[in-house]
Amino acid sequence: MYMIETKNLTKKFGKLTVFEGLNVTVEKGEVLVIIGPSGSGKSTFLRCLNHLEVPNDGEVFIEGEKLDVKNKKHMRNTIEKVGMVFQNFNLFHHMTVMQNVIEAPITVKHEEREEVLKRAKIIIEKVGLKEKVDEYPSKLSGGQKQRVAIARSLAMRPDIMLFDEPTSSLDPELVGEVLGVMKDLAKEGMTMVVVTHEMGFAKDVADRVIFMDGGKIVEEGTPEELFMAPKERRTREFLNKVL
Repeated sequence: MYMIETKNLTKKFGKLTVFEGLNVTVEKGEVLVIIGPSGSGKSTFLRCLNHLEVPNDGEVFIEGEKLDVKNKKHMRNTIEKVGMVFQNFNLFHHMTVMQNVIEAPITVKHEEREEVLKRAKIIIEKVGLKEKVDEYPSKLSGGQKQRVAIARSLAMRPDIMLFDEPTSSLDPELVGEVLGVMKDLAKEGMTMVVVTHEMGFAKDVADRVIFMDGGKIVEEGTPEELFMAPKERRTREFLNKVL
């Protein structure tokens, strides 16, 4: 059983076809990195995996369970297995770091506050923000905000983590601290799908890399295959510009 599987996934916005007929699988513990030029459909594909965008056609399976809009309760339970980190943090600005992290498990999953607090303290320390638990987002750097966003997703105890260009809003010197947390998650065996422009991360951490362009999967393979010996001319053109 795959952790994620898409079958003939298609998404359109009006007359614009963002991607069509995508078939992608992700194994348990695998880190899949998706690269490609802006506008190639990467982020929209990621958002279809947890139904932030509703596909026009095709199917999404999470741990073998089909996402079915007709069965809202089943779909909600399935989507709770998937955490997502966005490029713009999406923190609650009126809440402290701790409050941001504990909010969803208590209000969405109705977990006991004391249990959630214990778990949150461990997670916040794990992402290196132990000294910031009572700070508000306005007092944090971009890198710190993104690490809070990761901690908030982890507090829901997901089986899968999706990252949508998590470092693109950060100053260059702050990128490393976020990538470091993501690398630690990968070492711990978290199943991850990462859309990123950070080619170094893709080389170092990915088990498999997909190159998308024009809504299609142009090429996929191990980092060694894709970066050292790309087969497709379009892949080579892209890599020549970004490496």
